[in-house]
Amino acid sequence: MRIGVEGLWFDAAHYTLEAGSKCMNLHGHTFRVDAVVEGPLDEETGMVIDFAVVKKALREVLEEWDHSLIVPRRHLAEVKLQGPFTVKIKPIDHPHGTTEYIALSIARELKKRLGKPYRVKVRVYEGIGKFAEAEA
Repeated sequence: MRIGVEGLWFDAAHYTLEAGSKCMNLHGHTFRVDAVVEGPLDEETGMVIDFAVVKKALREVLEEWDHSLIVPRRHLAEVKLQGPFTVKIKPIDHPHGTTEYIALSIARELKKRLGKPYRVKVRVYEGIGKFAEAEA
């Protein structure tokens, strides 16, 4: 059985390393995140998991991403930003800060918060009409 929550958002900056692409420039998006949680139907409650529990857990995960600069951990030593602003860096344990790896990271973080016996799938939209899906 599956349940889902849709339409949570976070704003963040990232870059990709596709040669010749304008996305090599540091740039930002408003990322929309939808989540699906799969698990056994609890006969006592009639639910897989309470929607409110999923939404709260996903909000907590996304708070770590919101208004951050997403940087692969391998690039952290190379990143140097200074100015009259603060910098919130969200390191990821993947080789690239692409939407695909962002989705995978968020799926794993949400799965960790919800625990067993749940499987988690997230869809992360990079703007309108473009998304990546990942499962954990």
